[in-house]
Amino acid sequence: MTTANLIDFGRIEGPVYTGRDRGASLRRDLDLDTLDSNGSPVEVRIPTSTYTISSSFFLGLFGPSVVRAGTKEAFYRRFHFDSPEFLREVMDGYVLRALQSRNLFS
Repeated sequence: MTTANLIDFGRIEGPVYTGRDRGASLRRDLDLDTLDSNGSPVEVRIPTSTYTISSSFFLGLFGPSVVRAGTKEAFYRRFHFDSPEFLREVMDGYVLRALQSRNLFS
């Protein structure tokens, strides 16, 4: 995996990640739409110093990718998260929310 396919939250101002606009802006900066269209795998590193990732930030950043993947399993096959354990269940809920609200990202 190349560094071009790495999202390192340690390089993003944190440790609290909030706001759909902020997530969507980061999505544009990282050119995730292009990575989605070519099916490139993405490694996501979230440091243990992270307090929280809000649903709005997560969905702004990853929502369109989740919808494009079509299932939770397909999303996680492409996006590999190295994150604190307490965030995994939370992010799973955000993924399911994106799949249930597909029209939000169309």
